[in-house]
Amino acid sequence: MQDILNLLFWAGTIAGGLLIFLLLISIFSGMEIGGDMDVDAGGDMDAHGDATADGSLGLLKTLLTFVSVGAFTARAIFMNTSWSWALVALSALLAGVVAVLLLTWFFRFLLRNQEEGTWHLWQAEGKVGSVYVPIPPEGRGRVIVLIDNASREIAAISQNGQAIGTHEKVLILEAKEDYVVVTPFEE
Repeated sequence: MQDILNLLFWAGTIAGGLLIFLLLISIFSGMEIGGDMDVDAGGDMDAHGDATADGSLGLLKTLLTFVSVGAFTARAIFMNTSWSWALVALSALLAGVVAVLLLTWFFRFLLRNQEEGTWHLWQAEGKVGSVYVPIPPEGRGRVIVLIDNASREIAAISQNGQAIGTHEKVLILEAKEDYVVVTPFEE
């Protein structure tokens, strides 16, 4: 009996230790955690479709979670009850499955609440901004516009080739590759 308890202890400890090690590697190497709990419980966890970064370790992490929780559960039941092997094995399997499902739900919750932190130039179209650096008749100046609740400074040209002075309000008509086209804004 003592041999079984030791085996369960070391199986749970090694699986849990490897799981923590892999999660730390994921965190510090910048790998996405999206594929970590890739189980068929209603869909794929991979939020970015990036199977090359961390998705290949998803199945391994799922198995390590299952083994670690199952082994510690079986050991705890063996030490504190007189249940049969079948009941202990069933309880350990159930605990492992529940742990994997709970972690899957938790990661889905986290991924559902994440936001993209980048902004795109096209988001400026139709917004009113203020000229920061004067726009010369045939050149570029700079405008400041509020995008995603943050002031962004963007290169700008005038639609009609007319000069627009500092602090004048402009309407952003179109976003090009690295600048916007503006026209004076009449309130």
